[in-house]
Amino acid sequence: MIDPRSMKTSFTALILLLLFTGCDIQAFAVKATARTTARASIALESHWDYELATSTMPGSIIQFEGMLTIVPEDEVILLTLMRAYVGYTYAVVEDLAEIAEVEGDYETAQYQRDRARYLYQRAKDLGRYLISLKKDGMEEAMAEGVEGFEAWLEKNFKKEKDAELLLWAGYAWGNWINASKDDMTAVADLPYVEALVKHSLKLDETYFNGAAYMMLAMITVNGMNPDLDLAEEYFKRSIEISGGGNLLTVVNMGRFYAVKRNDRALFIELMRQVLETRDGIPSARFTNQVAKRRAARYITQIDEFFLPEIEDDFGGEDEWNADGGMDSVEGAASEGDAPSEEKSE
Repeated sequence: MIDPRSMKTSFTALILLLLFTGCDIQAFAVKATARTTARASIALESHWDYELATSTMPGSIIQFEGMLTIVPEDEVILLTLMRAYVGYTYAVVEDLAEIAEVEGDYETAQYQRDRARYLYQRAKDLGRYLISLKKDGMEEAMAEGVEGFEAWLEKNFKKEKDAELLLWAGYAWGNWINASKDDMTAVADLPYVEALVKHSLKLDETYFNGAAYMMLAMITVNGMNPDLDLAEEYFKRSIEISGGGNLLTVVNMGRFYAVKRNDRALFIELMRQVLETRDGIPSARFTNQVAKRRAARYITQIDEFFLPEIEDDFGGEDEWNADGGMDSVEGAASEGDAPSEEKSE
């Protein structure tokens, strides 16, 4: 027979336990949710519908911001939130700014550019905070200059898995600098971004389909007195690692490298490649849709990037259309490249 006094004592102990550990239980629940959500986020990266995928992004950001208020030092939440800010800002906010510029709506374009700067700043701050949580001494190392920072990275980040954090922190910081080009204080940080990305590359050059090489290519091609040969090497290595399936690298090579080279034919070739590639890498379907949207837009701006030529650079209207060209670029960018059953396996 159960002693009622024993039951009462046990119940009282349980209540006290819940009272004193309530915050811990809440934190545990948030951490578990964050890890499940972060693992499930791969579904977005492999999704083929741009509108559907991007419509979920703001809600995810707010959800993870809420989690962060409960467990502000959780590495999974910080990394996922930083990536979400970078992805949303690049894929949506900057896209809206470019569209507005093409349409001549410069007020809206500036509004979206300002949003991009603030959102990238949040991502940058999250990245630097997370790096500082993992290893002490980041600010002191930066105070010693780029060489001191590089030595600090070399000493403290030696595992292949560290490539993810360093690359995304570099992306966030670098994109904030790109959105703040009029701020020379921001631009002065670029060597530290390059150090982060290069160290990420050293740890795992294949991470995220060779994205570190694309980032280095963008830094190089957009720098003062750019070394275009080096930028070309970086772009080609990134494309090689992904087998040509990461179309974001291809479209950026066309938009920035080909334009800097004043190579109209290469620009057309690369934009055509983006628009005509069907599924590319299944894990990069979403970013490939972003690339297709941009390629479709950039191809209509070709005479803004290059001096017009007398001959039809697209090989004649019939030839281009036979390949699904100019008349169907909007379709190529928006049809979604829904994966076939064979490609999804």
